[in-house]
Amino acid sequence: MSVFCKSARDEARAVGSAAVMVCMATGTLWASAVQAETCQLRIDGPPPSVRVEYDPFVPATAPARMRFRLANRTDQDCSIDLALTEQPGIPSLRPVIAPTGLMLEIRPTGQLGRASLQDVFHISVPAAQAVEVQMDVVVLNDAVVQSGDYSHNLTLELREPGQVAAYDQAPVVLTLKSLPRAQMNLSGARGDFGAGSSVSVVDFGEAETGKTRKVFIQTRANNEARLTFRSANQGRLLRVGDGVGGTSLAYEAALEGDVLNLTAIATRDIDPPRTYAGQTFELLLKLGQVNGAQAGDYSDELTIEISTL
Repeated sequence: MSVFCKSARDEARAVGSAAVMVCMATGTLWASAVQAETCQLRIDGPPPSVRVEYDPFVPATAPARMRFRLANRTDQDCSIDLALTEQPGIPSLRPVIAPTGLMLEIRPTGQLGRASLQDVFHISVPAAQAVEVQMDVVVLNDAVVQSGDYSHNLTLELREPGQVAAYDQAPVVLTLKSLPRAQMNLSGARGDFGAGSSVSVVDFGEAETGKTRKVFIQTRANNEARLTFRSANQGRLLRVGDGVGGTSLAYEAALEGDVLNLTAIATRDIDPPRTYAGQTFELLLKLGQVNGAQAGDYSDELTIEISTL
C-alpha cells in the first residue's frame, strides 16, 4: 500500500490543515495492516496426534486427548482461529474412521473457544508466550470393530480470525486401536452376556443311560476366537466323596454334534459374526452306561473358556 499526501501549502487555500490530518490517518491504516500481518502463531514442536483405544464390549469409551503447543514469538498478544479439515478449507469435527463405521467428535477444552465461523475454534496467546492446546476426541457410536489399528488423516489449519484461508497448517493423525476381545455366556437357553466367570449347574436328575441335557454357549468376538474345554475328571462323573480313581460314570459332550475328547484339553476355533448378538453354539451332554453303578451323587467340573486368536 502506498500513501500519497498533498502538501499543506497546496491544500491550505482549500481545506486549511485538513491535508495533514488525511495524511496521518492514511499512514495509521497502513501501520495497522502491517501489525496484523505479523501477529501470527506457530505450532511449537511435533504435529498433533491422538490415539483412541477402543473396546467394543465396554459401554462407553473414555475420551482421548489431543495436545499440541502454539507459540507466540512476537511482542504483542495474538488471536487466531483453528480448524481441523478433511478437505482443504472445510472444517470437520466429526470424522468417520473407515472402514470401522465409528464416528469421532472433536471437542474444545481449556482455553479454546468457538470462533465466528462454524466448526472453527478460537484462541488468544499473550506476547512472547506458548500455550498448550487440548481437545477431547470422543467416540459417538459403538460397533463390533475387527481388532487392529486404523488411522485417519486430518489437517490442522491456523487462520487469521474470521478468515477461511490458512496461513499455516500441519498434519494430524487420528489412530484407533480396536482391542481384541471375546465374551461368552453359558445358559440352558439363550441369555445375556455377563462380566467375569459364571457357574452353570446341569442336573441330570436320576441317572439313566443315554439321558441328555443341553447347554447353550453364546459367544461374541471382534476376532477369530477359541473355545477351550477342561474336564476335572477327564470326561467322567466322579461319585461325590470318592477320591481320584473312585467310582465314576462316563458322559459325552458334543459341540454342535462334534464330540469333544475330554480326556485332555479340547479346543474348537470359532469365528462369530461381528455383531453384538454374536453366535450361539449347542453343547449336548449325554450320560453313558449307568447300569450296575453304585448309588450316590456324581459330578464333574467342566470349565469352558473363550479367547481371541
